[in-house]
Amino acid sequence: MNPLYIALLLFFFCTSTSAQYRASEWSDRDAWQNSPEILKSLELSPGMSVADIGCHEGYLTMKLAPLVGVKGKVLAVDVEKYKLSKLDRRLKEQGIDQVTTVLGDFDNPKLPVNSLDAVVILDAYHEMDDYQKVLGHIFKALKPGGRLVLVEPIAKERMAWTRKKQADKHEIALRFALADLKAAGFSIKKQRDPFIERPSKDDRMWMAVALKPKS
Repeated sequence: MNPLYIALLLFFFCTSTSAQYRASEWSDRDAWQNSPEILKSLELSPGMSVADIGCHEGYLTMKLAPLVGVKGKVLAVDVEKYKLSKLDRRLKEQGIDQVTTVLGDFDNPKLPVNSLDAVVILDAYHEMDDYQKVLGHIFKALKPGGRLVLVEPIAKERMAWTRKKQADKHEIALRFALADLKAAGFSIKKQRDPFIERPSKDDRMWMAVALKPKS
């Protein structure tokens, strides 16, 4: 195959799959993502530990760092090394030391057991290979009473579709995620559907807050 053609394919893949997560577009994303409400739902305070799973280039990670402060900890997890490398450079440039990047697997975010106060997954849960296995790892990583915040997209006309058909469209309905969470041992604290509208994509995002029981 022509090397130039291969290079063009790689360029198209990298730009098309990560475009909405580029740091250069974060200010535009702030206009619709409603990140303040997501962060509020995590109930973080200085000194706490949180994981951003599917962090991409760090859109939420950079917002989490000041919330936990210099004595806190943010684990930024992704399965694509080049995204973590970009985030590492940004963290070094800004002198942020409380963030550690983690190269995870599709079925294992590689989190330390019983170490986290909260976990957030923004627009990445639908991409995971084994939902129950991932949730099992998260459940073990959370401290008793810890919380998991999920925010995912679904178009109104696809809400009744099968899970597989939704996943093929990079979406998942709230009802599937709630069933997963309950099966993994979580209790549901809050759910909002819709949480936000995304006019540019002609869909909406829901939010669910789940808790690990204290005992």
